Amino acid sequence: MSADDRFGGKVILVTGSSSGTGACIARAFARQGARLAIHCRSDIASAERLAREITAEGQDAVVFKADLADSVRTRQLAADVSSRLGGVDILVNAAGPFVGTPLLDLKDAAWDSVIAANLRAPFQLAQALGPAMIRRGWGRIVNLGATSGLVRTHSIYGLAKAALVHLTESLALELAPAVTVNAVIPSQIASPRTDTLIDYKRAAIAGTPLGRLVTEEEIANVVVRICGPEFQFMTGRSIVLDGGRTLPRFPKLELEED
Repeated sequence: MSADDRFGGKVILVTGSSSGTGACIARAFARQGARLAIHCRSDIASAERLAREITAEGQDAVVFKADLADSVRTRQLAADVSSRLGGVDILVNAAGPFVGTPLLDLKDAAWDSVIAANLRAPFQLAQALGPAMIRRGWGRIVNLGATSGLVRTHSIYGLAKAALVHLTESLALELAPAVTVNAVIPSQIASPRTDTLIDYKRAAIAGTPLGRLVTEEEIANVVVRICGPEFQFMTGRSIVLDGGRTLPRFPKLELEED
C-alpha cells in the first residue's frame, strides 16, 4: 500500500468497512498513513481479512464489531475505538442498510432499523466523537449518502438519506470551525451485487448521462480528498457522484415551428 503519510498517525473510523465501498475507503486512507478502525455489523471474517491486508503493508488496523441499529452498541463503538486507538480524527459514516419496501407495506421494525443505522448512528457517533475533535482543534466527518435521498422512490431508505443531508449541514454549523462535516452522495455503485441485477443495471446506465456507474474507488478518492487540506474551507456540503443521473430534465418536445 506504500503510505505517503498524508494522514500519518491520524485515527480514522470507517463504519461498514468490512467490505464494499467502506472497505475501499479504508484502504484508501491506509495508503496515506492512517490508523484504521475497521467496523462491521456481523461479518467479522471479512473485517479481519481487511485488517490483515492493511497491517501487512505496515499500517495499523483494528477490527470493531457493533450493530449500528442498536444505540447502546453504537455509543460503545465510539468509546471502544477511542480507548483502543486514541481519539478519532476522521469519522466516515459509510454503513447504510437498504430497505425499499413501499411505505404502505413497511413494518415498524424495518422503519426503526433503517432510520437507526442510516441516520441515528451517524448522529450518535458525531455526538460522541465530535467534542474531542473540537478540543484537539481538528476533525473531519464524512457521511456517505445516496441519490435515493434526492428522489422519491426508495421508501424509508431514501427518507433516511435525505435526512442525513440535513444532519450533515446542521453538524457542520455546530462543530465549526475546528471540524468540517460533509457528505458524499453516489448513485448506484458498480459492484458484484449490481452485476446480478442485470435489467436494473442496464436501466441505470441508460439513465446516466456519462453512460456508466460510479466505482467504489471513485467514491473513496473523493472521501479521502475532502478530508485533506485542499478542502479545509468546505463544510456542510454534499458532493453528488451520479454522472448527471439526478439532474432535473425536461422531456424534449418535437414542436413544429410556425
